[in-house]
Amino acid sequence: MDTCTHSNPLANESNENGLINMTAVWQGKRYPLQLPSTTTVGELKQQLEQMTQVLASRQKLLGLIKKKLPNDDATLLSLNIPSNSLVFTMMGSVESQIIKDPTDVDLPDVLNDMDVDYCNDILTIKPHKDPVNIQSLNKVIEKASIRIINEPRKAKKLLVLDLDYTLFDCKTPASHIDQLSRPGLHEFLATVYVYYDICIWSQTSWKWLEMKITELGMLNHSEYHISFVLDQSTMFSIMGTEKQLASSSSKSVTIPKRHQVKPLQFIWSKFPGQYNAFNTIHIDDLSRNFAMNPQSGLKITAFKNGPTMRATDRELILLGRYLVQLSMVDDFRSLDHKKWKQFNGPLPQ
Repeated sequence: MDTCTHSNPLANESNENGLINMTAVWQGKRYPLQLPSTTTVGELKQQLEQMTQVLASRQKLLGLIKKKLPNDDATLLSLNIPSNSLVFTMMGSVESQIIKDPTDVDLPDVLNDMDVDYCNDILTIKPHKDPVNIQSLNKVIEKASIRIINEPRKAKKLLVLDLDYTLFDCKTPASHIDQLSRPGLHEFLATVYVYYDICIWSQTSWKWLEMKITELGMLNHSEYHISFVLDQSTMFSIMGTEKQLASSSSKSVTIPKRHQVKPLQFIWSKFPGQYNAFNTIHIDDLSRNFAMNPQSGLKITAFKNGPTMRATDRELILLGRYLVQLSMVDDFRSLDHKKWKQFNGPLPQ
């Protein structure tokens, strides 16, 4: 049977005129472009800004070249982009959508007032031993999966990081997202990346989680790589406790309260032989998220009022040193992570 090759008139015309045809994909929509090969990446971003309302400064163009992001002054010709049919992804958000995660709107101003420490809490049955919670955990393990961004590395420990109020002030109004990132964020991640694979676990939807870490510049940083990201679909609710002030006095009382948890067993089940209770540490501003793994959690101070607190907040600097020291410990559970600021262990050589 004869085969016929159909030429693409647009491609031929593009080659002859030094034009490049490409398609940008953003939020599921496709934006066709035809640009001179002398167009710079910066000019391409300006064109995309007109089409999508995403500021050029907020755009990340993935897929123009392999493994890295191009410089804005690079021309399309210098990137050796094919003259026809290149499809790439644009990451970024319009200003009106930035950091307006609807799951953040209902967050109370003083989250820690509702927090509970299950290491100290006196319960008949600890949450991680409760058959009801174990059943919920098994359902999550069975149904949910992990989307790998960067492959786990051999012999690395695992660092699980909360996002909102741990690395990022998700509620305070600001003119730019940089004012809301915790001071030293990227330096901290670059430091711990030497010893740990990094997971971000946030109680929000995948859409908003992806948007936040992209806007914060965490997704394609040159000095560290996120291994995987988990959203609220990998969490489940337990019947825990909450401390409240009694109406008749100034004393606090403990009452039953449902809340969600981040079970590290879910991760361990997906990476047998790689991560476990010995080599995993979970950083969060809420102790209740550690309910299923109380010995693997480290609570830090919540980062709020970012534009003001940036001048004095040094939590990540101190935390980075502790995590480097912790990487030398065979079993992370052997330490009392409440005393992390007082720990003075050896540093790697």
